[in-house]
Amino acid sequence: MSVAAVFAGMNPVQGTHIKNQASFTDFYAGYGFFGQLASVTTTDMFAVKHLSPSTLRMTGVPVTLPLSLQINVGWTWLPMPYQTTVDLTASTPSFAYSQGDQYKSQVAFTEYYAGYGWFGTLTQLVPGNGYRIKVATGGQATFESI
Repeated sequence: MSVAAVFAGMNPVQGTHIKNQASFTDFYAGYGFFGQLASVTTTDMFAVKHLSPSTLRMTGVPVTLPLSLQINVGWTWLPMPYQTTVDLTASTPSFAYSQGDQYKSQVAFTEYYAGYGWFGTLTQLVPGNGYRIKVATGGQATFESI
């Protein structure tokens, strides 16, 4: 869907800024959104800077699982494809994690320890939140049906 259609319900104001890992768009009063980011997908995480209090409500068909996507070396922004809050250890995408790989939300994090698993303050994935993952080796990852 277009950025304008998805974010119309939150009444964007001058200075509203929306971005994914690769591009962004800004809202200009009287003109609308302008920038390289034209559409919103279920395979991206989006960061939104909105200068007035509002609530964004999303409706639509749930994401079809399993959902495969590419994880890059270094940081990758990940969506949260589940409809309910899920335990991190059961819901991280299937992937060959390495010692020191990290998963972060806006307020919590966890780190991967080989032979042990994830350890840190991030213990659940919450619908509506996006996450960042840092890995030493990139590759294909899959959010499985749980």
